[in-house]
Amino acid sequence: MLINIENIGIIKKATVEINGLTVIAGENDSGKSTIGKLFFTIIKGFQAYEEELAENKNDLIMEKIENIYYLIRRSVDFNEDEDLRKEFFPP
Repeated sequence: MLINIENIGIIKKATVEINGLTVIAGENDSGKSTIGKLFFTIIKGFQAYEEELAENKNDLIMEKIENIYYLIRRSVDFNEDEDLRKEFFPP
């Protein structure tokens, strides 16, 4: 994966190839820490996106289940059907 960096910290322009184990080396104040912080931020951003996606997925599923429940509730008396009541209200 190639990452192009421009105007971040001391780095004016750089291209970094991430492939397996990548070593960033250089003189003091050449931007090594800036690259590390940038990669850390990118990885945390992806993790947050995945967590939010999973959370939103669960919320969407629950919303669909509730919609189905209310549609069924209009035509079925849950008090009369114990098995159906247990499906929607498990212990």
